[in-house]
Amino acid sequence: MKKTFAALAIFATIFLFDSCSSGNAGELFPYGSYHYRSYNFLGDLVGDGTIYLNKSDSNMVTGNWNIREVRPCQNCGKQFGGGYLEGYIENDTLIVNLNPNDNDIDTKLIGVLANGEFSGDWSWVNRAGFGFSGQFTATK
Repeated sequence: MKKTFAALAIFATIFLFDSCSSGNAGELFPYGSYHYRSYNFLGDLVGDGTIYLNKSDSNMVTGNWNIREVRPCQNCGKQFGGGYLEGYIENDTLIVNLNPNDNDIDTKLIGVLANGEFSGDWSWVNRAGFGFSGQFTATK
């Protein structure tokens, strides 16, 4: 009886630790390097580069980006070149501002985190409220 109880206790302990550690806790936040591609409103590839995301605090994200312009895009905002980024995670949505220190224009990525991919819509809006949008994918 003691052997059965001991075996059951060991099994329960292993099951408990396994269930706690096998969850995708490391994937709750999207840290790491992503290959980024952006598309204009017609679906043409306009940007290609890298986005790197760091954990900042709780649901906050910081990082940097480097994106080259693949084809001329006058209506794509300031998403070409490189710089510092800031954002936050809300449920399964990640909202990133590529130009957090620029008071004249915001270039934002708003997308869903799923299966190692961050994808959704980019938009840029100037201080007067004028802007454009398109789509993007960022794959780990």
